[in-house]
Formats: sequence, C-alpha cells, structure tokens
Amino acid sequence: MKIYYAILPLIALSAVSAVQAEGDIEHGKKIFNRSCALCHGKQAEKSAMGQSQIINTFSQEKIVSSLQDRKSGKIYGAGNHVKEGLSDQDMQDVASYIQTLKQ
Repeated sequence: MKIYYAILPLIALSAVSAVQAEGDIEHGKKIFNRSCALCHGKQAEKSAMGQSQIINTFSQEKIVSSLQDRKSGKIYGAGNHVKEGLSDQDMQDVASYIQTLKQ
C-alpha cells in the first residue's frame, strides 16, 4: 500500500505533463489571432509575406521546432520578432490550435 501512495503523485504529474505537451488550444488561438493570422491567414492557409511555407500543413512537432528555430535566430524572417516573446508552452499552444484548423 505504501508503494501505491509513493507512485500516485508520479502518475498525476505525468498526466499534467501530457496535457501541457498537447497545448491549450484556446490560449493558442488567442496568440495566433493576435500575432500570426495577419501574415499566415485566419486558417494558417497563407504563405506569410510570400516567403514561408503554408503552416497548416505542418505537424505539431514541425510547428514547434520552426517556432523555436525562429526564436533562436537559426531561421530568420519577417516574423522573428513575434516569436521572441513566446514561451515554450506558448509555442505548444499555438501548434495545438493550428492542428485544429486542419479539421
């Protein structure tokens, strides 16, 4: 029984981490509409500034890695300044929201 009580918090923490990795869709929607939609389109269907790929075709992982690469300066483009203010969780949230646009 003692082992059960020792393992229970670990199970709860892993569930919270899984939810965070998926992202908060509503928060992602707010960020996307405020910071991304003007160039990428309301459905993420446009090539931003005629130079980017269409991001609603990306996997969630590719969206996050692209945002991280732009934030770090590994990839440079017109929208890099927007990415500088995003946390890792914000990036997950935006990626989760963009995934809903495919449906």
